[in-house]
Amino acid sequence: MQDSLLNGVFDTDYTGYVPDGGYPILPTWKPSDNRWDRIVKAWSAMIFSTPKKTSNTPSKVNTKAVGKQPLAVQIQTLLALPDDEYSDSLLTSEMRKYILDTERQYAATLSSYKSHIAPSYWQVEWSKMQISWMFAKSYYVHDFPSYVEALWTREVIGFGWKFDRSYFLYKNDNSSIQTTMRAKATMIKAEINEAMRKGITLDSELELRYRDIEMIRQKLATHEESYFELGMYLTIYHEEQDKLTELGKRLEQVFSWIGILIKPAIQRMDEGFNATLALCKDDMGVTRSAITSSIAGSFPFVSSDLMTKTGILYGINLHTWSLVIFDRFNSDLPNMNSIVLATSWAGKSFTVKLEIMRYMMNGVYVMVIDPENEYKALCEKLGGTYISLSTSSTDYINPFDLPPKIDDREYGPGDLLRGKILDLIWLIKILVWGLDAMEEALMDKALQLTYQLKGISLQDEDPTGKEMPRMVDLYNVLDGMDGGEQMAMKLSKFVTWSFANIFNNFTTIDVTNQLTVFCIRDLEDVLKTPVMYNILNFVWTKVRAQKRKRLLVCDEARIMLQHDVSANFLFGLVKRARKYWLGITTISQDIEDFMRSQYGKPILSNSPFQILLKQSTTSMKVLSDMLGLSEAEKHRLVSAWVGEWLMFAGNQHVAVKILASPGEKDFLTTDV
Repeated sequence: MQDSLLNGVFDTDYTGYVPDGGYPILPTWKPSDNRWDRIVKAWSAMIFSTPKKTSNTPSKVNTKAVGKQPLAVQIQTLLALPDDEYSDSLLTSEMRKYILDTERQYAATLSSYKSHIAPSYWQVEWSKMQISWMFAKSYYVHDFPSYVEALWTREVIGFGWKFDRSYFLYKNDNSSIQTTMRAKATMIKAEINEAMRKGITLDSELELRYRDIEMIRQKLATHEESYFELGMYLTIYHEEQDKLTELGKRLEQVFSWIGILIKPAIQRMDEGFNATLALCKDDMGVTRSAITSSIAGSFPFVSSDLMTKTGILYGINLHTWSLVIFDRFNSDLPNMNSIVLATSWAGKSFTVKLEIMRYMMNGVYVMVIDPENEYKALCEKLGGTYISLSTSSTDYINPFDLPPKIDDREYGPGDLLRGKILDLIWLIKILVWGLDAMEEALMDKALQLTYQLKGISLQDEDPTGKEMPRMVDLYNVLDGMDGGEQMAMKLSKFVTWSFANIFNNFTTIDVTNQLTVFCIRDLEDVLKTPVMYNILNFVWTKVRAQKRKRLLVCDEARIMLQHDVSANFLFGLVKRARKYWLGITTISQDIEDFMRSQYGKPILSNSPFQILLKQSTTSMKVLSDMLGLSEAEKHRLVSAWVGEWLMFAGNQHVAVKILASPGEKDFLTTDV
């Protein structure tokens, strides 16, 4: 991996010669001046022309015809002669002078371009270098273990400072290595036997070395591994000399944690620097033995680029300044779920709104559970359906509605009713904060009787067209059952008291629009969890009935995690959503509460697409333990600006800055 330093170390203004970072363009003269054309032709004639093979039949040079041609053509003609016909006497004084002038011009031009590419100042000391205004220090790998953790390079790539790193691999002959290792194993075994004979406690490191050698020998013999000589070099850069020293110590610590020992290239800083340039020259020549598996774990398979052929634009890659384009529905991820974690005022609402709008342009249907009325303006501008659920609202979702049938599934009598009764028992558990085994059995019987009063039973083949019961019907059944009076009293506040409108009405909403927003801001806190559960259950029935690309945005998901029943239901949706082309976006700004739930970690684990915006220092430990963040990633999250975040897509970790047009900013910005 190499970080480009052309704009830093090589501080000469060469933009006129190397536009857009391309190859240098040679200077040109006016069309009337063909001097440069003559120089190039003559020089290329002298350097690159291939002499013709000697012919058995001698040929004569027509010097009169040649003398009428330009000097460049004359020289080229002479150089093309067979060896037995060419003679230096054929070169006239004009030709010789022309060749000398061309050589001087070529050397001057080459020197001029080197001066544009080279740094303006260069000083090499025993422990560091100074290149223009940048200090540099080179390292080489002194000890490389036989086995290292795969993708350990994430720690180095995420180091967060300018550095160059290079590998040099030299294939070894396995047979010769086998002989060497056999001799080494014999020596170690003899040392171990001698220690055992004398009753000396064995050195554990010596035993490990012996086992490693024997294991490697076995794998080399079966061709599971190959042996290489590995040269690995690093050069770090910083504008301040003291910071460079500090940076070097931290780099050595990072490598020591991995199990790799690096040392500074004392007295060989210039050679170490050359070895890390893109010249493919191993001037250091310091190598260590390594096998295939350890080398394979050393390559940066975690790419800094995240770009797919389809999808939407998320922003700019802060590593490479390329575009980040990703498609949650057409990627190699196991599902389409995502999770967004951030502190307040970090830009998560803007990020999610931009994602919603751009996916809608690709024909994706979106449903949002909005706990703070943040999506109302977006919904109105996009012509979506806005549903406000509260005690004074006229929008209702009847939890007793039977779900529609799924096309690719066969149903028996009562299958729809059995599933709905189970969902209702879960809802009632949330409403009354739990049911014991006896109460749950009583509730199951009461629900069956409630549906039977409407002509719906477990024996019905198709209950379509029949009137659905309401909460008041269940209340009346419980109130008339032996032992059901107490349960009826618990449910009475959702029937005749303060919360009567929430669950005791027929459904009045429709979710056929491309964008549907469910607002629960005006609900009392005690009602938000059961209402969110009811919304998710309602949405889930629609999703299963008709498969199409959909996004379900669950903002402030911690509300669902406050009760084990609702948290379990949300986790179930996250696991099953992929089969129905549904991507669930889980959003939370209270990370510690989210992770404290027993379902927080499973939801995060089942969301392979993760967006992490600015985090507080208190939440970093929780996130780091969960996601294995590097030091640079933790530093970036704590110090991130609004609209900057880390995007995790499987094993790909990318720092992203959101990219929105001025029109999109005006369209999406919410003035709270």
